[in-house]
Amino acid sequence: MPPKILCLHGSGTSAAIFRIQAIRLSRILQAHFELVYVDGFIDTPPGPGVLPFFEGMEPYKRWLTDKDGHEERPWPDLDKLVELFNRNGPFVGIIAFSQGAKAATHLIRWLEQRGQQLDFAALFGGTVPFRLKVGTEEWAELIKPTIITRSIHVIGDDDPWRSESEALMEHYDKPSRSLIRFKGGHHMPVDPDINEKLAKLIIASHAESNDYP
Repeated sequence: MPPKILCLHGSGTSAAIFRIQAIRLSRILQAHFELVYVDGFIDTPPGPGVLPFFEGMEPYKRWLTDKDGHEERPWPDLDKLVELFNRNGPFVGIIAFSQGAKAATHLIRWLEQRGQQLDFAALFGGTVPFRLKVGTEEWAELIKPTIITRSIHVIGDDDPWRSESEALMEHYDKPSRSLIRFKGGHHMPVDPDINEKLAKLIIASHAESNDYP
């Protein structure tokens, strides 16, 4: 059986929609991994840009309520994601988009606190786990200790949430993280060269973590 990657969609979409959004990357990775797409826990209206292309693909889901930092901490549904992770795994890594990257960060930190570590996390257009102002004392405390799991952060130059994606990187150990920027907005990259580069990074991260040649 190929190693599994957990795939977490963005807010206002679904596992089925993310499978379509990530098709360019998954076509390269499917020779090496089994990609497991799962649905968020909260019903929600369709997210930005979902309609009309994904009309009729209800129900649309999200992972968190996104109210404010104090209401998000602790995340009440983290135990559901942990259970889902354990039930569908084992997983060697995570691919996550937008709010899914936020949920993934909660999960990865939870795993590391218990001595477990994934081979990699590829986070696309991620938003920060808590809505606190970057640079405040509260923010400084939130990002300690940094996450040591290898991370690949993918950010569109024209993404309206670009600053949040850049802030998300602060949660991850600098020597263990990579940054890839692409020409585009808040979506999965469509450029074949970018997807090839991403796939090589993901494959290499898994191989290096397991001492493969």
